[in-house]
Amino acid sequence: MRGRFTKVLLGLILVCGALYAIVGEQLAGTSASAVVNAQVTVLRAPLDGEVSFAVRSLGTRLDAGEPVASVIDPRPDDLRLVELERAAGLAAAELRRLQHLRAALNEALAGYERQASAYADGRVRQLEARIAETQAVIDGSSARLREADATLQRTASLNRSGVQTVVELNRSRAAYEVAQQELEAGRNRLRYLTVELDAARQGVFIGDSYSDSPYSQQRAQELATRVAELRTEINEKQQRLDLLRGQIDDERVRTARFKEARISAPTRSILWELVAGPGEYVRRAQDVARLVDCTTTMVTATVRESLYNSLRVGDPVQFRLLGSGQVFAGSVARLAGSGAESIYRSLAIGPSAEQLKRFDVALNVPVLPQDPELGCAVGRTGRVVFAARPLDFWRRLVAEYAPF
Repeated sequence: MRGRFTKVLLGLILVCGALYAIVGEQLAGTSASAVVNAQVTVLRAPLDGEVSFAVRSLGTRLDAGEPVASVIDPRPDDLRLVELERAAGLAAAELRRLQHLRAALNEALAGYERQASAYADGRVRQLEARIAETQAVIDGSSARLREADATLQRTASLNRSGVQTVVELNRSRAAYEVAQQELEAGRNRLRYLTVELDAARQGVFIGDSYSDSPYSQQRAQELATRVAELRTEINEKQQRLDLLRGQIDDERVRTARFKEARISAPTRSILWELVAGPGEYVRRAQDVARLVDCTTTMVTATVRESLYNSLRVGDPVQFRLLGSGQVFAGSVARLAGSGAESIYRSLAIGPSAEQLKRFDVALNVPVLPQDPELGCAVGRTGRVVFAARPLDFWRRLVAEYAPF
């Protein structure tokens, strides 16, 4: 009796367990379909030119900064560079002209300075000779004055004794006065020549028939002024030329930058699509390639309306890859509802027409982007469980120990 009761009890327990599993499996919230998805990054041409690709195999995994393509402009816009080089050439030619003119003026200036120096030396020697001549005249006048004085004294003595007449006395007195005036004139001439010599030794020439400086000295002064003006003008032209050369260097860098540009993967990615062909001439900002950004891996799923209305952002979920026993924990990241076609435009995997009739849910599964094998497993399908099911433990156990 007791054995029969035990068997009945065990049968009831098994029936209840089976009913619990069946009802629990049916009541547990699961997705109709779930896909590993990621954002698509569009690479655009930074300039006009012919595009060439470093990688062309779709699905190639790329590291951050790895080159994808390059754009070379066979006809770069170098008009500004040509204009600057032309302006620099004209400025250099003008600078050389001014330098040659300054050299010629310096040579002429040196000639006039030598001529002015020779004139000054000759004028000084001339004045020294005139002073010597005047001194000799003064000495002669002094001798004649002494002779006239002696004659006057003798004539006056003879006149007093009655031997000489008054006429002879007056003649002697006149000769004495003439000799005295000649001596005074010679001394004044000497003082005049001495003043002129002192001025000539200082470079100033005074006289009645010429100015204070000779023609060669005046020309030397004019040329020195012109050379100083040329020096200022040459410095200005040199600064202008240096500025133009700096602008040319900057323009060459800019032209080289816009002549060729490399396009690299911004993050760890997969080459998803080549929009342009190798050797194709593309315009600036034209799409060249599309990459799947592996750092934005997520799961997109569709659910029935009754389940969708019970979900909230942040609810815990479990994602299981089909054909694998791996189960990943995640959370609800976005509830897009039905007809969510627009939100798939930036994703790698778009929805089917049947999926658009259901309700879209985006899930955040933090482990996926970090997994070396599944970090970019875009397109892999699975199931999402929004509540725990009674047979989850046995599924994990079977998946772990199943031979295949």
